[in-house]
Amino acid sequence: MRYRILATAIALSMLAFATHAGPWEDGYADYQRKDYAAAAAKWRGVAQSGNREAQSLLGIMYAFGQGVPQDYPQAIQWLRMAAAQGENKAQFKLASMYANGQGFKRDHQRAVMWFLIAAQSGNAKAEKEMTKSKAELSDTEFATANRWAQTCIKREFQGCD
Repeated sequence: MRYRILATAIALSMLAFATHAGPWEDGYADYQRKDYAAAAAKWRGVAQSGNREAQSLLGIMYAFGQGVPQDYPQAIQWLRMAAAQGENKAQFKLASMYANGQGFKRDHQRAVMWFLIAAQSGNAKAEKEMTKSKAELSDTEFATANRWAQTCIKREFQGCD
């Protein structure tokens, strides 16, 4: 009997937790269902409160026009906020946008800088992509980009652009 009461209590608490998922979890479920507009709406408040993952995903959604109009300045704003908190997906996306001239004038030095930062923050794809942008630079330009990256990291991602 005691175990049955305990099991019921655990089941009820799990059910209560599941029904009280927050906007992050609800937005993630919407995103998985490809209901991008609903995800963006739910993540906006979470992002505004400082959640770096929500900022990063919202930035990516603006970059691709997923559930929101494609808006590179808006994407850059959200991605910079997340990147400043060490979010490597945001750092990688900023690098890609510099490399492809999306919202920025194409700038391989800035792309390399952000790819290096993203790689050091743990993004597995960053080093491979960095090699492509590095091929567009002279040794001096690469050394400068590397110095910028190290300075950015030392400043804890503040004032990197």
